[in-house]
Amino acid sequence: MSLTLKFGTESLGVVTQLRVEQSDTAPETRVIWRVELVLDAATPEALEALQQAIREAQATAADLKLLDGASEVRSLPSADCRHGPTLKVIAESDTSPGEPHNRRKLTLTFEALLQDAAAAVQSNKSVMQVRHAAGAPATLVHSGKAILRSGENPADHETSVLPAQVNGYRRTLATTTRDVNEPSITYEVEDEQVFTALPGGVDDGHYIVTDSLTEQGVVVRTISGFFVGISARARAEERRPADDKLLEARVSENPFTRRVDFEFRESVAHSDAVARTESLSFTTTRRVVDHALLNPALPAYRQQIGAPQTEVIQEGSAVGDGRHPSPPPVRFAADLIERRVHYSVPHPALPADRRWVTTWRYVSRTRAATVESTP
Repeated sequence: MSLTLKFGTESLGVVTQLRVEQSDTAPETRVIWRVELVLDAATPEALEALQQAIREAQATAADLKLLDGASEVRSLPSADCRHGPTLKVIAESDTSPGEPHNRRKLTLTFEALLQDAAAAVQSNKSVMQVRHAAGAPATLVHSGKAILRSGENPADHETSVLPAQVNGYRRTLATTTRDVNEPSITYEVEDEQVFTALPGGVDDGHYIVTDSLTEQGVVVRTISGFFVGISARARAEERRPADDKLLEARVSENPFTRRVDFEFRESVAHSDAVARTESLSFTTTRRVVDHALLNPALPAYRQQIGAPQTEVIQEGSAVGDGRHPSPPPVRFAADLIERRVHYSVPHPALPADRRWVTTWRYVSRTRAATVESTP
């Protein structure tokens, strides 16, 4: 048997010994081939040409095969490797220098990192941290690194590699670093807990929810207000009660200003308050600075400082029957910066509609642009 080593398309020489080492686990499975070769040539010049061809192959990567004639004994194809096989080290030795036998012994070291050729993402290791800062909503921080198959473009897999956004959270930060040579993606994302967001397609608006008691003892809830925006009509219709509870409905729209005024009245089965009124208003503002240019004839240059902020004010009052009614929950709890609840003093001399009164005012302010959805 005469074994030869083929590297790419070139036969490097006759193999006298092969040692194979494999270490670590996927995706860092490293394979090392140490091959002892014997080069024979008719003249010293031909021997030097063979050695020079091997020197030129150093630091290059190609398929590696051990052949017995035309039969393949062992192989390490580059398709199964994320890196390599690469000829790393060439050790030359001459046991009998000066003798005219035109033979040279070489030890070649090849290294490769194996991969799963069927999977684009070889591994994705991440660490999740939950952070609770005083006065701030809970934050989920994901940091990790994904290793891809050789030849893959990291930009094509960034969406699938990043962790999915958890329901009830909004993404406030996403930092990725792409390495085309490895290839890999290093990422860090932050998701901030939110209670709910503003209506989509609404630029401005205000509506009031009022509970009142009729002479027949029926609790009637009235929802009245307005929305402004491209989806103002759709957002207003979402507040329409079910048909079996609807008592009266009124919707008017101004197509030029995209303003929709609405009022819905419905019957409520039960309530802990004789009368209840609540308003919800929200305003989005930008912080800008106007820089005057040197030429007074040109308009000032406007620069936005930071991200837009949305302030939501939820306030109202309720009158109870024999006890103070409970205030409603905060609609935007994650961004709450002010909460004020007041219970009246139930003096016996006060009339019934002023004795058991609960008032509340909640102010919420976002720190970045809010993802739009229906509250």
